[in-house]
Amino acid sequence: MDGLLSHRYLNWALLLTLVLMWGTSFMVTALALEGFTPTAVTHIRLGVGAAVLLGICYIKGYRLPLTLRAWGVFFILGMMGNAIPFMLISWGQQEVASGTAGTLMAIMPMMTILIAHYLLPDEPLNRFKIAGVIVGFSGVALLLRADIALSASLWHELAILIAACCYALNAVLARKLSSFHPLVGSAGMLTAAFILTTPLFLSESLTYSQILQQTGIIAALWLGFIPTAIASLIFFVVVERAGPGFLANINFMIPVVAFFTGAVVLNEPISLNSFAALVIILAGIVLTRRTVQEKP
Repeated sequence: MDGLLSHRYLNWALLLTLVLMWGTSFMVTALALEGFTPTAVTHIRLGVGAAVLLGICYIKGYRLPLTLRAWGVFFILGMMGNAIPFMLISWGQQEVASGTAGTLMAIMPMMTILIAHYLLPDEPLNRFKIAGVIVGFSGVALLLRADIALSASLWHELAILIAACCYALNAVLARKLSSFHPLVGSAGMLTAAFILTTPLFLSESLTYSQILQQTGIIAALWLGFIPTAIASLIFFVVVERAGPGFLANINFMIPVVAFFTGAVVLNEPISLNSFAALVIILAGIVLTRRTVQEKP
């Protein structure tokens, strides 16, 4: 009994660690943008993350496959799951508060449900999923209402929503395309994404003031090491120990952590509108997780 309890406590400790790593990444992105452009933040994050995971693969005896098909998959998943969403989030957070960004990203599991319905035969929609998606999008509409006049902020918010859609599509594509060990798959995706963003990064010229900007460089390195590389390892451990159903609890927690760390650490204002939107979106996620009871 004690062993079972300690096993459960460790699972929750790992999950909460993962939530903190991913939930605070929006706040850290805001700090990184104080010293770097969105392209530089993305490229540094991908480079550090890829280097760490490639090193761990080497230590554990894993090697990246060299076949054309494998790297085709790495580039597709790396583009949809890393390069594009990282770039869009960084660009969006130039005008969007980190708490708002985290709240908007909460739409990702609902987008996954919609995409999976059409691409995965074992993931059909049901009335609870449909209701949850409608409620979730109502929360997003409430959050965007203040910027409905197509202000600059709205475009940046839409960029973050597109990033959430990219994550959702990538989650579905990974199930259809990826047959690699999770660590190898993640290392390959990050490496491919790093290669994809290299031309954009080289087209910009970093100044010495940017390189020596302590807050920006520490934040960018942190993004690559903690929420990208180390969080990937914890992700695999949690899935192996407790399963994907248990891992799905992060969908409720990450937006809350992002919302309140932005307010507490960066002094971002909390409006009644944004708080209500957060609650509504979380309610939508709750609905999507309900199952239809089959009649006997």
